[in-house]
Amino acid sequence: MAKYLVTGGFGFVGSHLVEELIKNGHKVTVLDNLSNGHLNNLKHVSKEVMSYIGNVEQLQSTQFVETFDGIFHLATAPRSSSLKDPMRDIESNCKGMIAVLELAKSHNAKVVFTSNSGIYGSTTDGSAINERSINNPTTPYDANKLVSEYYCKIYHNIYGVRSAVVRFATVYGERQVVNEKLNWRPLVATFVKNVLNNEDVMINGDGEQTRDLIYVKDAVQGVIKAMDSSVVDADIFLLSTNKETSVNQVLIAVEDIVEKKARIKHSEPLKGDIRRMRYDYSKAKSKLGFEPKYTHRDGIMKLVEYSRAHLSN
Repeated sequence: MAKYLVTGGFGFVGSHLVEELIKNGHKVTVLDNLSNGHLNNLKHVSKEVMSYIGNVEQLQSTQFVETFDGIFHLATAPRSSSLKDPMRDIESNCKGMIAVLELAKSHNAKVVFTSNSGIYGSTTDGSAINERSINNPTTPYDANKLVSEYYCKIYHNIYGVRSAVVRFATVYGERQVVNEKLNWRPLVATFVKNVLNNEDVMINGDGEQTRDLIYVKDAVQGVIKAMDSSVVDADIFLLSTNKETSVNQVLIAVEDIVEKKARIKHSEPLKGDIRRMRYDYSKAKSKLGFEPKYTHRDGIMKLVEYSRAHLSN
């Protein structure tokens, strides 16, 4: 049994990670400010979780009565709000990363940092991006995630702090919700909500922009494999499917699964949006043993089922 801290553990991906860690027999502590997370996400395992409510950038080692073997750092501010509030993004992403690394240094704990594939920007021809591709951040969020990756490398080189970095493609699945307060409108969850509730569907631009969609349980599998691996030097791994799905194709899949046609409206393209997204996960496959198992249709179906049950409660 290992002892883990999960920052952002009441959030969408974080709650799935905590659930899996507990299932595997580990002891888990969660730190979350509940800005985009919900206590209900872990109510079925709440007795097995030690929880602290607070901001990650204010993390102190004196908060905890025991040391951790590993820290999964998922707490973040949404990408979509970073242009509106770039200072808050620095607080959460950059200062939060430093706080986590300081804790890891004092606990001799390994860190797995969940970064963002948006750091690469976009390709024009749809070719697969890999870890050797040029970084081209288009929002403060992307830039701050990249800076945080450098912090991991610096802390390893100077203090010997062990870490691994995973860059997520577009993660989706159960418990992912729209948060208008944070300007957080994840693609798949937004479309599912719109269609189920007979709301207008807003498509930014022409809808032909693509996403590499990775189902949340596949993403969690990759994160845990990164922690269990021998990687300690802040090496970077893409967690993705190497498949492009357009925004229009996502909506068609949602309509087909829900069995309802959407009312579509179009708006201007989003600032800093990524036009084409396809990521090569072969490095994660060879070094971590990562392999996605779910198709985007499988994952959307599970999200629709979850959303329907949530609506009925």
